Amino acid sequence: MADCDWSTSPEELLRLIAVRSFSLVELNRFRSICSSWRSSASGAETKHQFPSRPPLRHLSFVTTKEKKRVSNTYHLMFLSRAAFFRVTLSSSSSKQGWLIKSDEDINSKKFRLLDPFSRFALPHSRETLDLLEFTVSEIGEAYAALSKRKGITDRDFKKVVLVKANGWNQQLLGISRERFIKSWDGEFWIRLEEMSDHKFSDIIVHRGLTYALDFEGAVWWIDSRLRIYGYGPLFEETITNGCCIEKSFVECCGELYIVERLFEESSRKRKADSLDSSGKGLKTVGFKVYKMDEELAKWVEVKSLGDNAFVMATDTNFSVLANEFYGCLHNSVYFVDNEESEMKVFKLDNGNGCIETMSEFSESCFQMFVPSFL
Repeated sequence: MADCDWSTSPEELLRLIAVRSFSLVELNRFRSICSSWRSSASGAETKHQFPSRPPLRHLSFVTTKEKKRVSNTYHLMFLSRAAFFRVTLSSSSSKQGWLIKSDEDINSKKFRLLDPFSRFALPHSRETLDLLEFTVSEIGEAYAALSKRKGITDRDFKKVVLVKANGWNQQLLGISRERFIKSWDGEFWIRLEEMSDHKFSDIIVHRGLTYALDFEGAVWWIDSRLRIYGYGPLFEETITNGCCIEKSFVECCGELYIVERLFEESSRKRKADSLDSSGKGLKTVGFKVYKMDEELAKWVEVKSLGDNAFVMATDTNFSVLANEFYGCLHNSVYFVDNEESEMKVFKLDNGNGCIETMSEFSESCFQMFVPSFL
């Protein structure tokens, strides 16, 4: 195999590989191998279903202070895709790397680096990465409805997912500020009336299927026709203890987990008074992780994530292998509290619930988020 000349591979085979590349970065790396590979990938972008930025109209309800009346208005948003990458130095023998997040600037259309936990652009970040100097692998993606005018995350949606169904067809679903599930019908956002009496905390596409998590801890499956079905058992009262705790999905090693974010007592009371709270002012004191036990047919608490770590961003949650990233702590949860930019980490095996914060860039356990090339 070492003597095989891959540049002479059949053009038909190379083209099939090119159009099935995972991302634009993967496609660009494919093209950089040699001239024959580059020519075989010509026009692959048109075959590759990379999401565009369709304009999205949304109906908002605004209460005027003067007349104390509720009026409605339409405003434009667009769908934005951000990608998470693992970046390593090509010249280094180390298998560890950094985690970066990027999207395309709405005005300049250029690559820009984002804060990994939000949609805010990093100041003075570089616009290009030399793929000969760095090895870049896409490990995840996140979607958001951004304001057409300002290019910032629209306040009317907590989370947005792109659902691929029936071949190349795609559907757009989101959780609104009021915590209802809405779908984009090509012209407007439409609320799923079938679940209008439920409020939801998260939505995820897992193994090609769409799942939603409501405030009561029930998991729902949404099919391609937007019909919704109950999936699995409800969280037991002994787990939530009747408190309003923020729940989220995380996919790890092909399995679906539910993560509970625990707030300090005063914050719990404030959030319990308003389920539509945006989370402002809430202080996280810990996390609990649960996984479905199919034999017992119930959600059970997970005490160890092994060598994995969870990253809880504002637009998505995902897992990484700790040994693949500089300084990453295994069996831990990385996060930020709302209205704060300081990164924090919670170790699941910490019995005292200790949370470490990143007060300086030199903190080794946050090194994965601070690439040396910035």
